[in-house]
Amino acid sequence: MFLKPCLQGDKGSIFMSINDMKSKIVVLLLIFCWIPSFCGCTKKVQNHSSNIVRIGTFNIAWLGDGINDKILRSEHDYKNIADVIQQADADILGIEEIENQVAFARILKYLPGYKFYVGTHGGSQNIGVIYREDISVKYDQEYMQIAVDFHKTRPGLVLSCRKGNFDWKMMVVHLKSSSSHDSTAKMQADARQTRIIQAEICSQWVDSTLKSSDEKDIFIVGDFNDFPKRKINPTLTSLVVNSELEFLTFESKSCKNDQWSGIDHIVCSKSAKKRFITGSDHSINFYAEMTKNEADKVSDHCPVLVDFDISAPDND
Repeated sequence: MFLKPCLQGDKGSIFMSINDMKSKIVVLLLIFCWIPSFCGCTKKVQNHSSNIVRIGTFNIAWLGDGINDKILRSEHDYKNIADVIQQADADILGIEEIENQVAFARILKYLPGYKFYVGTHGGSQNIGVIYREDISVKYDQEYMQIAVDFHKTRPGLVLSCRKGNFDWKMMVVHLKSSSSHDSTAKMQADARQTRIIQAEICSQWVDSTLKSSDEKDIFIVGDFNDFPKRKINPTLTSLVVNSELEFLTFESKSCKNDQWSGIDHIVCSKSAKKRFITGSDHSINFYAEMTKNEADKVSDHCPVLVDFDISAPDND
């Protein structure tokens, strides 16, 4: 519709009209690339208040590296996972069921402003962490004691972290599940017993860290494959009764079904609890925003998050 008026004018008019067309095209391209769904562009992550640190966990079910993956995902699916992580707006997010670094790199390319680390001793379901590049995260070790059955269980991932005034020690975990693969009563009982032992080891790690170092702010985050309120066959008792710890997600529910108790949790020490912002615990329910097919390709878990005030000076 721009060419006809141009042909009726002189050469100068044609030249100016073409320039106008170019300008409009440039503007349109900029607008399209500002929207994440166009041109493969992803908007720059916007941090929340500098006086808050947001800590969370997200099990990204069977995130593979593209070779014989259990869940086949398209580029659109990877973008959706990145969008969920952006919505979580976490400073640091424990991640579970990551095959390897190559697998998570497929997500990170859509997440400017973040870094990540993935462990190597969890088989095809490794534990990792994604964090903002403006906070300090130091890898300490993969805590092999939690991998009580090396071929069926995963180690913990221990990190030393700092944002502003606040520093803390954190372990990311993925405890043994009681899955459909445990098809007999004995297999179910064995799975529960394994998880009981893992919870005891986690509790002992907290006690040992408090005694052997000056660090008083400690977190355990991840997929616990159970909930602290369970009355029949409880498996997390060692953590629940530890007087130095508190489940900040004690009342959490599954985002897939609000009649189910949540199994992804954030546990912290008494010292860290003093910074907890009451009511900040929440999850990102992407199941309410996507089609079932899209959501299933993201995960069967939702990110679980908690905020802490870091404006006060550090206490250790």
